[in-house]
Amino acid sequence: VNEVQEAVNSRSEMVQYHALSLLYTIKCHDRLAIGRLVTQFTRSSPMSPLAVCLLVRYTSRLLHDDLSATNAQAAYGFLESCLRHKNEMVIYEAARAMCRLPEVAARDILPSITVLQLFLSSPKPTLRFAAVRTLNEVAIKHPGVVAKCNEDMEGLIGDSNRSIATLAITTLLK
Repeated sequence: VNEVQEAVNSRSEMVQYHALSLLYTIKCHDRLAIGRLVTQFTRSSPMSPLAVCLLVRYTSRLLHDDLSATNAQAAYGFLESCLRHKNEMVIYEAARAMCRLPEVAARDILPSITVLQLFLSSPKPTLRFAAVRTLNEVAIKHPGVVAKCNEDMEGLIGDSNRSIATLAITTLLK
């Protein structure tokens, strides 16, 4: 376990990712250990975008299991800080995690909706698709919050990617 924890601090991005994954797998049956693991690495975030994505997923699972936990506010703060990360993959993962939290208030997901709205106008089709797909899920619970993205989604109706166009239409209909 000590060697794995040292590997998380490696300079190699892949080593960080795999070490964090292995550490989680070792401790996956101990909820308290997972909480400590997440708390430890949210304070000193790994350099690897892949490792940060894993950390976002673990934080999301922790919040999913117990939204009223004592460290829930810090975990939510970490997710919100990931919305300002330099890597698009981390930003999307954090936005998606925030939107999928159980019984989350509409005002709490506004920062992630804003990020997803920016992704709607991205030149990359994968980001546009991911944003529309996540907004589609959010529209079921919080249609009013997604309504501010309607204008941007209307522009996607004529998108050359038919999957994006279809998803934009179904999201607008919700």
